[in-house]
Amino acid sequence: MSSKVNNKEFWDERYLNKTMPWDINQVAPAFVKYFSKFKPNNSKIAVLGSGLGHDAFFFANIKEGRSNIYGFDFSSFAVEFCNLIKIKEKLQNISFYKVDFFELIKDEKWKNYFDYVIEHTSLCAIDPNRRTEYANLIHYLLKPKGKLAGLFFIRPEKLGGPPFGMTPTSVKELFKEGFKDITELYKEECLHGALQGEEYFGVLMNVTIHIQNS
Repeated sequence: MSSKVNNKEFWDERYLNKTMPWDINQVAPAFVKYFSKFKPNNSKIAVLGSGLGHDAFFFANIKEGRSNIYGFDFSSFAVEFCNLIKIKEKLQNISFYKVDFFELIKDEKWKNYFDYVIEHTSLCAIDPNRRTEYANLIHYLLKPKGKLAGLFFIRPEKLGGPPFGMTPTSVKELFKEGFKDITELYKEECLHGALQGEEYFGVLMNVTIHIQNS
């Protein structure tokens, strides 16, 4: 694939030039609201495309039933930045990996490993041709009855990307195989105003065990 978003250099350049309109400089309020009611006690949580770590550090700092957090990002800059914060805050329950998260499906270590996968500004950033691959990755990572908590960026496809457009209907279609709705997608406050879009939050449960193709 030739799409620029498949190259880590594209993302490193965005961080180095501070052209990061997706970064809201805080945890997404939708995650705070949902997980204040449903505590992820003693869970393993994957944050795909963890960026500067706002969402990941939120989960790491939930005191009740301390969970283990795993952030995965393509960008060397982002991972180095997060590791500096981890050291500064002396957090033992969070780890960051510099990796193309699509590669995780090749490692048996991560198969059915996580209780939660967190989606926020990753699905809209990847090449749209890889969306099914992304859904399969999440299915691979989650334990049976593990949950995908997603804040999905919705906007017209004609605007191009990244972020690439989706509709609530196309999100549901993408995750219809192997997942069950825990909450219906519902509109949340969008703090990405400059990107011309909306955000919808939803939680889906992994209802089948991933079987590796032979």
